[in-house]
Amino acid sequence: MTDAAGRSPRSWLGAVVFLYGTVLAAFVAFVLYRRQGLVEGTIDLNGFGVLSRSIAQGDGFSLGHGPTIRRAPLYPYFGAALMRAFGSGTQGLPDSVLFRPLLLANCVIFGLTTLVVWRLARELFGPRAALLAAAMCPFVPQSLRYVGMTEVETLMGLFTALMALTGFWLVVRPSIGRGIAFGATIAAATLSKPIVLLFPFLFLPLAIGYWWRERVLNRNAVIAAASALVCFGLLLVPWTVRNIIVTNGQFKSISSNGPGEFLRGYVNAQPKYFLLRQDFGGGGPGEKWDPEANDYEEKLLKPYGMPFYRSGKDSAGNAVTFPPQPPGVPGAQLELEKDRIESAEMKRRILQEPGGFLYKFTVQLASFWYIVETRKKSLMVGAVALVVLSLAGFGAWRAHLKQATVWPVLAVIAYFNAIYAAFLAFARYSMPLFPTLTVLAAGGLLSILEPLLRRWLPGKVPPTDSPLA
Repeated sequence: MTDAAGRSPRSWLGAVVFLYGTVLAAFVAFVLYRRQGLVEGTIDLNGFGVLSRSIAQGDGFSLGHGPTIRRAPLYPYFGAALMRAFGSGTQGLPDSVLFRPLLLANCVIFGLTTLVVWRLARELFGPRAALLAAAMCPFVPQSLRYVGMTEVETLMGLFTALMALTGFWLVVRPSIGRGIAFGATIAAATLSKPIVLLFPFLFLPLAIGYWWRERVLNRNAVIAAASALVCFGLLLVPWTVRNIIVTNGQFKSISSNGPGEFLRGYVNAQPKYFLLRQDFGGGGPGEKWDPEANDYEEKLLKPYGMPFYRSGKDSAGNAVTFPPQPPGVPGAQLELEKDRIESAEMKRRILQEPGGFLYKFTVQLASFWYIVETRKKSLMVGAVALVVLSLAGFGAWRAHLKQATVWPVLAVIAYFNAIYAAFLAFARYSMPLFPTLTVLAAGGLLSILEPLLRRWLPGKVPPTDSPLA
């Protein structure tokens, strides 16, 4: 059905969904975030804004000490483009002004995320669940937690939902175009958070197995899978080549510090933290995880004559390290040496202490969903996660009973949970998954509400499979 101008009602509804998500995100980013006291109102916490400003000012991909390999490039370059376009990439401005273009972009990104959530829910559960999922998405606190900050989580929320949607499309309707869309999405997510790097090598064999079981494994499906892998690889080449050049051929991946994150996971997995006996953060010196993890790395590096460099910013917003880095030594060289030392310890732990690794992995499967700064906040975050995960599980079961192909969505969620559990897992890293989880949660909630509504309003609620659903 189309209107008099030939436009589909679905396109109008999609525009409303996008606007709804964008407006609510803007309210959180520019009104609520500045006035709330539940979390610290920092805008640039981990240096993504510093990187964007450095690029915008022509100083390159640097944290102030020559080229760095510490971060993935997509979000900082995106921020730099916005800062150049809107003339905010200058020193002396407060963060709220300096990074305003990036925060506005976060709001648009969340609007797009809400649109993807609506579309994916429509594919799995129908129009009614799609509207419920879109309506719910901005009201799950984890979904909008980082929209007021220059952090990559908001962008990852979009890419995670797109991974589920494009993966679903590839599996149920394989084609070269859908393979390219999936490969490009995975590449963009990897260039934002390298933790995604292994996903296509796990997902595509599952897809081939699914096609085999369903007896639809044909030339078209194989070409679709191959096109996804080729697109993924080609899009990673430029940044990989850049890192090879700046490290004289010694580093061939997207960003460094993976071994350091892996080792910090052992500190995170102590009972005092995952049992909430001690605050994870927000206490005094020595009373939270971060100083303890820093001390662990410092002791590990000290026998090799290497300090543990802590990042920070001076009063002008410039990146600084404590202790100061040696003059003339590029940051990438120090980052590479730190990785070399910690990689040896990581391999030792896995090979010689497999029980300790399995313990850490098991604990972090759970801590991924609830551990934040304090016990009170962890209980609140965990309670929300428990509700959403329960509804999502019910929704996935409902989809399975209706023979909907829900496993591509579950694969995305399971991958992130497992890969972070292997490295370092606390609730911050689970937050980009919540828009995608809302899709399944909406399906579960609707399956609970519909029988009740039919009982209370007999004859007025059409069945889910009705054209009016």
